[in-house]
Amino acid sequence: MESSYSQQRSFLISVFLLNVLIYWGGYWKVSGCFDSERKALTTIRKALNDPSNLLASWDDASDCCKWRGITCNNKTGFLLKLNLHTSYNYSFWADGGLLDPAFSLSGRIDPALVQLKHLQFLDLSLNAFNGAPIPDFLGSMKELRHLDLTWAGFSGRIPHQLGNLSKLISLKLFSHSLSAKNLWWLTSLPSLSYLDMSRVNLSMASHDWVHVLNMFPSLTELHLQGCGLSYISPTLPSINFTSLRILDLRGNNFNSSIPNWIANISSLVSLHLSGNQLNGNIPAALGGLSSLQYLSLGGNQLNGNIPAALGGLSSLQYLSLRANQLNGTIQTTLGQLSNLSSLDLSYNSLTGNVSESVFENLKKLTSLDLSSNSLVFDPHSDWAPPFQLSYIYLGSCHLSPRFPLWLRTQKYVEDLHLSNTTISGIIPTWFWDLTPHLLSLNLSNNQIFGQLPNLLKMHPQADIDLSLNNFTGPIPCLLNGARVLDLSNNQFSGPIPPNFTSTMQYLEFFSAKGNQISGMIPSSIEGMNSLTVLDLSRNNIGGIIPLSLGNCVALKALDLSKNRLSGEIPKSLGQLGQLQTMHLSNNRLSGKIPLFLKKCAGLETMDLGYNNFSGHIPTWISKSFPALRILRLRSNMFIGNIPPQLLNLTSLQLLDVAQNCLSGSIPQSFENLLAMKNEQKINHVLSYGGAESSYYKENLLVSVKGRMLEYTKTISLVTCMDFSRNNLSGEIPEGLTSLLGLHVLNLSGNHLIGRIPNKIGKLASLESLDFSKNQLSGTIPLSMSNLTFLSWLNLSFNNLWGKIPSGNQLQTFQDPSIYMGNDGLCGPLLLNKCVSDETPLGPGDVEKDEEEDEMRWFYSGLGPGFAVGFWALCGILVLKRSWRIVYYHFFDEMKDRLF
Repeated sequence: MESSYSQQRSFLISVFLLNVLIYWGGYWKVSGCFDSERKALTTIRKALNDPSNLLASWDDASDCCKWRGITCNNKTGFLLKLNLHTSYNYSFWADGGLLDPAFSLSGRIDPALVQLKHLQFLDLSLNAFNGAPIPDFLGSMKELRHLDLTWAGFSGRIPHQLGNLSKLISLKLFSHSLSAKNLWWLTSLPSLSYLDMSRVNLSMASHDWVHVLNMFPSLTELHLQGCGLSYISPTLPSINFTSLRILDLRGNNFNSSIPNWIANISSLVSLHLSGNQLNGNIPAALGGLSSLQYLSLGGNQLNGNIPAALGGLSSLQYLSLRANQLNGTIQTTLGQLSNLSSLDLSYNSLTGNVSESVFENLKKLTSLDLSSNSLVFDPHSDWAPPFQLSYIYLGSCHLSPRFPLWLRTQKYVEDLHLSNTTISGIIPTWFWDLTPHLLSLNLSNNQIFGQLPNLLKMHPQADIDLSLNNFTGPIPCLLNGARVLDLSNNQFSGPIPPNFTSTMQYLEFFSAKGNQISGMIPSSIEGMNSLTVLDLSRNNIGGIIPLSLGNCVALKALDLSKNRLSGEIPKSLGQLGQLQTMHLSNNRLSGKIPLFLKKCAGLETMDLGYNNFSGHIPTWISKSFPALRILRLRSNMFIGNIPPQLLNLTSLQLLDVAQNCLSGSIPQSFENLLAMKNEQKINHVLSYGGAESSYYKENLLVSVKGRMLEYTKTISLVTCMDFSRNNLSGEIPEGLTSLLGLHVLNLSGNHLIGRIPNKIGKLASLESLDFSKNQLSGTIPLSMSNLTFLSWLNLSFNNLWGKIPSGNQLQTFQDPSIYMGNDGLCGPLLLNKCVSDETPLGPGDVEKDEEEDEMRWFYSGLGPGFAVGFWALCGILVLKRSWRIVYYHFFDEMKDRLF
């Protein structure tokens, strides 16, 4: 009996050992790593492109638990975590950029991944899988708890198989190239507590997304930023996501009021609803969210007053209501938010006085933004704020004319913006003790006067804007340099100090335009290697452009216009390969447009007007500057023809070669001027270089409607062609009428002949048209009545005749001088009245009338032609006897032959 029991026990032990052997047979360890998992990882690596050797540690002979991105279970040895995310360019992808494939993993995800059967954590984020779909087989990795595919380069529909990952706790799919038809597959993930589908296209799931996600009582964080959601349910029968702490719905398009059910999620700690076109009032019920620490409602269309109930958010640390339509005063109840560190009420329509009592309990406040309202903030001169601010933004608020004395108490200020605040007078000396700590200082658009200290102490990378004031005296030297320095539109005088650039190795933006600066540009400017914007326009700077300027190789915007510079463009400017806009107009520069400028291939604006440049306009401009938008060469001494190659510039919007000595005919082909053929409907503020908000903003004087107008913010919408005051001859090309987006056309002051093109009425966007002082003939085309946007017209001093067309826009012109010098014209505005008044033509009759006009030309020429021929023959027969004999003899022969 005992022997039988022993045999049974031995059998059971053998069976157990056999099972263990079978179970573990596939997982023999090699140096602490299971062989099957090591082989799977090796297969996975072979399918990946790894340009920066991120997986260099994945050696076949080593312990895979020690490889980069691998974490194994210390007890079982199984692989638990696979982290293949790329840590490069994190800030870049967060701003919506594309990852650099030179640093990121690419290729494909091999199905061998499913061999990692115990994997709980998989991170493939921040890679570049080239638009491949998310692999369906990920849905079979049943042990996964955390899946992160954030910005991994996948695209297309999110596979519903991810709904099989029933143990999933965290799912991150942040990507702009993914989409989902619905979210019902998420309901199979009962343990989900963290969901981030920001930027995923959920427009097709707009109707029911709230109801789906309301099924997750364990959900603590929900991120659906910029998902194209257009609907948010105003009510819910019950609130099930009672654990929700973070709700991020910013950047969608709800276009509704704030739903009441949000105020019932008492667990909320952070609420992001900015940029959603939300309207209506801010619900007072939000004041009941006692756990709320972060509230952002900015960038909407909310109106009404700021609810006093928000003062009940006792835990609130961050409050942003910026960029709405809120009105009324700032409620004193906001002073109850004793934990508040950041308050942003900027860009609203708030009015009234800001009481000091609002700030009595805000001892933790470090950031205050009340800018762009109509608020009055003028505390008593002895007011001592309870806080220490790091960020102060009070732009466009009405402050006391004196410099705010309470600023003297603030010891840790980094950003100080007091632009357009009616401050006047001299900056007190104590203020300069604050500046060494300032990263950003903006005192622009005030009435501050006096001189700046000769040696100005600022933070080495500070942004300083002192523009639009009345500062006088010399330009100061900055002891530690700066990153942005804007001194424009003041009354600084004297030369730029020679040692000004010695500490400017970090300077990216420098503008001193609109002052009274004299002397020369210092040659030491070559030390400013980071400079991207240099604007010294509208001064009295003389001499030549220094060769050293070519060493500022980072320059993108150069504006030296309206000075007294002379000489030729230095060859060193050909080194500015990043230059995008160049303004050298209104100087005394001479010579030809140099060939070395071809190296500035990124030029979008080249303004050389009002100088003494000579020679031919180079034909290489079109090939060398493919992105050229603006070419302004007016008022120089250029000769020769207008190169037909210029009409190959597809981005060209403004071509101004007026007031030169150009001759020959106007080029015929306009097919490639795409920017003029199409209406420019979207306004892009053209700005270049600079740091953050300090960019060079494109500006240009354009001859429009008989006067020079300056365009800045809307320059990208302007299309203009100005060939006026040259020696051009020949006819106006019919091809000009294909430029349907053209706003300004000026061909005046040339020697053009022939007729105005009959199809001139096709230029439907034309606002200003000047053909004056030429030798044009014929009638004014009736199609001109189609130019409904035309507000300026000049056809004076030509050889035009016939009746001035009536109808539409032409009837609004009441100045007869626009037709003077055309003795053959008649019409109501002129002394020369037409014999018969014809019925004015409408737009539909124009084409028919043009054909009839051609026939009238034909028949009207028959009579005079017959008369001239008849009397010429008779005159010859009368005067020449020999001709009479031959003539009558010819008819005698013809008579004999007929008979």
